[in-house]
Amino acid sequence: MKTLITGVAGTGKSTIAKTLRQKNIFAVDFSDVKDMCFWQDVKTGEKVEYSPVHSHEWFLTVKRICDINVLKQILAKREDVVIAGVASGNINEYLPLFDKVILLQCGAQENIHRLLTRNNPSGYGKTEIEQKDNIEWQKNFDPQLLSYGAIPVNTEGDFVAVVDKIIALINN
Repeated sequence: MKTLITGVAGTGKSTIAKTLRQKNIFAVDFSDVKDMCFWQDVKTGEKVEYSPVHSHEWFLTVKRICDINVLKQILAKREDVVIAGVASGNINEYLPLFDKVILLQCGAQENIHRLLTRNNPSGYGKTEIEQKDNIEWQKNFDPQLLSYGAIPVNTEGDFVAVVDKIIALINN
């Protein structure tokens, strides 16, 4: 079974992937794979380097892309694999590679708190513009994924219970 755990930034994908690995579940986080994802200029198609964003307009000029070939290599390694991540710029291309999609969700205030307090390599989510963009993105992204049959999981509350629910979903 190939399972995608996805959701907007700050919903818990990386933390859950790490916890699943500690429980001996083969889980890969997009963030941990070199060249798995990148920002791409929507007009030129060229890769764009990320730096903290202070303008909403920047998000209108780029999209986050998953390298499908890198993803397929990981998926080919095992029968049972969990991938945690999101790259909404080409999600329609890689969703069909998965048997199951789990959509992590949390409320706006919790999401902003997580973005401010998390420690991630890119630093995404620390500026007010990034936080606002993330919340707006969720308003469109979540309904889109639910329409494709994603299984919603609220990640607020008891973390152990959330992980147990996700493990049960992976194993069903």
